[in-house]
Amino acid sequence: MLLDPTLVFRAFSSELVLLFTTLLVLAGDLVFRPRGQRYCTVVTLGGLFLASLSAVVFRVPEDISLMPAGLTLDSFALAVKLLGFSLIAVIALLAEADNCCQSPSTALYCALLLVAALVISILGAASDLVLILLALDFLGVIAYIMTGYERLSPNASEAALKYFLYGSTLSALMLFGFSWLYGASATTDLVGLGAFLDRGATSSALSLRAAELDYVVLPALIMVGAGFAMKLAAAPFHQWAPDTYQGAPTCSTAFIAVVPKLGGLIALIRLTLVALPAGSSEHGGDWQALLVALAVVTMIVGSLAALWQKDVKRLLAYSGVVQVGYMLIGVATQSATGAAALLFYLFIYALASVGIFAAIIAVTGKTTPVSTDISAFSGLHQRAPWLAFGTLVGLFALIGMPLTGGFIGKFWLFVAALEKGFPWLTGIAMLSSIISIAYYWKIIRVMYFLPALTDDSLRVPIWLSVALSLCVVLVILFGLFPSGVPELFRMAIVDFRF
Repeated sequence: MLLDPTLVFRAFSSELVLLFTTLLVLAGDLVFRPRGQRYCTVVTLGGLFLASLSAVVFRVPEDISLMPAGLTLDSFALAVKLLGFSLIAVIALLAEADNCCQSPSTALYCALLLVAALVISILGAASDLVLILLALDFLGVIAYIMTGYERLSPNASEAALKYFLYGSTLSALMLFGFSWLYGASATTDLVGLGAFLDRGATSSALSLRAAELDYVVLPALIMVGAGFAMKLAAAPFHQWAPDTYQGAPTCSTAFIAVVPKLGGLIALIRLTLVALPAGSSEHGGDWQALLVALAVVTMIVGSLAALWQKDVKRLLAYSGVVQVGYMLIGVATQSATGAAALLFYLFIYALASVGIFAAIIAVTGKTTPVSTDISAFSGLHQRAPWLAFGTLVGLFALIGMPLTGGFIGKFWLFVAALEKGFPWLTGIAMLSSIISIAYYWKIIRVMYFLPALTDDSLRVPIWLSVALSLCVVLVILFGLFPSGVPELFRMAIVDFRF
């Protein structure tokens, strides 16, 4: 069936804008060098803004499914685009301040950010196993490159190699799991896979009865779950995260902490709600049990490991592991409340994390060699009061303190778990939140209760100040005025059936 060209243009308008912007950045870098760094950042921000605008203005009038492309253009896909574009724009500000564009090709880093935005926009609409795997792996390749972006740094090269080896191995395992599901159902479409599992009938592909399919489907789900756990840095497949966070350039660490998690979670939401809902089949219940187990293990392991960290980036790596555990609760509940709460909390987590990484760039950017020990934050409130306050707000949001968006997000996730009959899971999450005060207090203590290592005031670059201010304002705004938040994020998942 041929699609209307006008409809196709409207459906992919934001992707076309991003593609054109990427080409403009690469071509313009040749003309404006050595001023290419500032040119690349401005064009990147403009392209992301125009892509967001085109996604809203040229949205197709009704939700359609582009079956040949494996895409479903619904409200969820639109929300993912806007969420991803806005977060990558803030990371672009960090890249400008961290001089990540200083390379033989100053456009390379911005081009990577634009391509990552393009992949996120496709991943948000992906409804086919093959497309999901390709998009996740493409996003992983971008993350590998960003980790080892400082080619002369031994730590960055080592971190990139570890990340690549770990990621490629688990991606192969996920591919193996997807191949088993395809072999049993003879389809890679999520709707078709869900219908096959729901029927509980005989497999036309393998000539197996429903009871015998357990020996095919259950191992496949375990392998797929392991692949997603690696993408999200969920325990016990999180070992790559601390070394990668510590070795990568700080702006790249901010990207790795936010964008791959966004990609993995949105793919996990669509896979779970479309193909593996708990109420439709026995295998959906098995998948839910696997997600609950991952959430519990992730929260416990991340919390205990974070208590012993002395490096701020390694601490944030284990903190990110714990935060993924909270977000998995939203997926495991398989409810409208849980899915909407997950999107909201993911947005708040991303803002808080990017704000903290902005502070790390400001504090450690002028030191040689770069040290990310927690002691580098000593007396920060004396040297840069706004920077210390922004870090404090980010840490409070990650803890889930009242008057921040983190409190609203965690409360919403806990309500979703209670509604679905998981009070014990809520109790573990609350205990993990209490433990988090101990390791976040390490940073707060040195910022406000220890003397500064130097009396010199800390000069914060303008781009960094803008990024930090945006994060702080939004985190506080969502915490103080949460009344319209539930409906805003429920609109994103209105097309899913619960």
